Amino acid sequence: MSKISRKIITTVICMLLILTVVVIATALIMAGKQTDELMTEHAVIGIHILENSITEEEARLVRAADSINQGASAAALSGNTRNFENAWNEVRETDHDFVILTDTEGNVLWQSEGCNVTSFDVSEALAGNAKSGIAADCGIALAIEYIAPVKYNNSTIVGAVVVGMDLSEPTYLDNIKAQSETEVTLFAGPTRYATTLIDENGNRIVGTDMSDSIKKIVIDSSEEYRGKAVLVGQEHYVIYQPMFDMDGKLVGAYFAGLSAASANALFRNMLIIVIIIGIVVMVISSVILFMIIRKMIEKPIIEVNNIAENMSRGDLSAPDSSFDFSNDEMGLFARRLENTKNALSTYITDISEVLSSMANGDFTHSPSVEYMGDFVKINESFKQINQNLHGIIRNIILSADEVLSGAEQMESGSQTLANGTTTQAAAIEQLSSSISDISSQITNTADNASTANELSLRTAEKISVQDEEIKNMISAMNDIQYQSQEIGKIINTIEDIAFQTNILALNAAVEAARAGDAGKGFAVVADEVRNLAAKSSEAAQSTRDLITATVTAVENGSRIAEATADSMQAVKTFAEQTNELITRISQASASQSEAVHQVTSGIDQISGVVQMNSATAEESAASCETLSSMSKELKKQISRLRA
Repeated sequence: MSKISRKIITTVICMLLILTVVVIATALIMAGKQTDELMTEHAVIGIHILENSITEEEARLVRAADSINQGASAAALSGNTRNFENAWNEVRETDHDFVILTDTEGNVLWQSEGCNVTSFDVSEALAGNAKSGIAADCGIALAIEYIAPVKYNNSTIVGAVVVGMDLSEPTYLDNIKAQSETEVTLFAGPTRYATTLIDENGNRIVGTDMSDSIKKIVIDSSEEYRGKAVLVGQEHYVIYQPMFDMDGKLVGAYFAGLSAASANALFRNMLIIVIIIGIVVMVISSVILFMIIRKMIEKPIIEVNNIAENMSRGDLSAPDSSFDFSNDEMGLFARRLENTKNALSTYITDISEVLSSMANGDFTHSPSVEYMGDFVKINESFKQINQNLHGIIRNIILSADEVLSGAEQMESGSQTLANGTTTQAAAIEQLSSSISDISSQITNTADNASTANELSLRTAEKISVQDEEIKNMISAMNDIQYQSQEIGKIINTIEDIAFQTNILALNAAVEAARAGDAGKGFAVVADEVRNLAAKSSEAAQSTRDLITATVTAVENGSRIAEATADSMQAVKTFAEQTNELITRISQASASQSEAVHQVTSGIDQISGVVQMNSATAEESAASCETLSSMSKELKKQISRLRA
């Protein structure tokens, strides 16, 4: 599994875990609130049942009063209460029921046993009005009372009857608890008067007061209280409702409470169920998410990573991925990456072909691919290189042709000069032999002088011709030297181009390094261009060395040619002197012996000079031959370049 897939799955699982915890917590909070509301509503139901039960007891007391009304009227009229007592005993249902019979003055005629009522008001009943409800009389803190007039023949009021039930009687409260499953209590004022709450000893908890905070709300402010309270060591959902007597006076409170133990147990069970459901949902979601991420993210990432890895290794010719990418951002990225790889492969192939042609000396080859973006600069650089090298190579080829032509001319002139000096040496030997003959045959002086004059004239002509040829040779040598200097300038231009190419390659390498992995392939191209620049610089240096050697040889040849010219000038001078001597010999035979002696001395000098000229001519011919050979080699090397 890829790192990014692990990160995504870990992140999503953490988010699912957090979401599950939040959902569970929210569900539990809502369930807790719902449970609180339900339990409170259950307690409200207990209050309603309690109120209904009191209403039912009140109705029972009304029925009892109606049942004993006949006996009550007879007792009020006669004062005999036995029949009334018997009638009461028949309708009485609990030990906490009581009855009071009064006359028309409100005096008690009879009251049931155990009746603790010490004060009551029957004025409304004597006025003909009946009323019922909660009463808080002296002697009984809370009771249900029904006060009605006693009528004779349903018309004449002969007294009043008070039928009631002491609310401290627990039976009806136990029935309410059985019906509502709630604890119920009646408060007389703030004091618990009757209740279903049992302490640890099994006794009913009566006589205790409600808390001050609840008292302020219920008793002092006559408002209802709903909430939680701890009763008998357990938390209960409770409701306190103000209680009013039949005259509308606050006399206490109704209470209903539901133990939170069952709610807590239900909440714990709900918590366990919700946690199990959350874990199951999270596990199933994680598995589904893992499969989705593996299919939609991990596999495409692995394929894209393989493509990028091939590009980082420079393997741009690797086949495209066979993975079926979707039409999302990842698929679009993968296809663009493959297009980039293919474009780079095409560029590298084209650049390699162009550089290979340049390496083989063919600078006519140009890129065959249309470059885009920043790669347009490469095409422009190739065009600029071709344009610059095209002119340089053409100039080098023309200069090499001129150097070769000049070298061939120098070689021909030097050979002619060598032949002339050889002929000159032979003539000098012949002249020396003639002078010897003149010494031995003085009689033939005139004839020999004439012959010598003729030979001297020919020698002078030859020397003049050789002097002109030597001047031509010096001029050719100067032209060769000038052309060699021009070639040196061209070599400097080639070295400048190699230096600029090297700088361009370095800049390309820097840009490739900035591009990161995507520019590694172009960095290889930059290295190849830099190597080509280095090779061009080395070739230019080698050519410079050859041209320098050629220039040195040409300078040596020029110096030799100038020396030869000086010698020929001397020879010409000597020939003129010889001609004058021979003329004098012809004119003055008498001084022939002395003139012959001088001519012999001059011939010796001429012989030495001629020998020197011969050696110089041979050296010049050898130098010209070397220069011609080097020029041919230069032309051969330059002929490999095509532009």
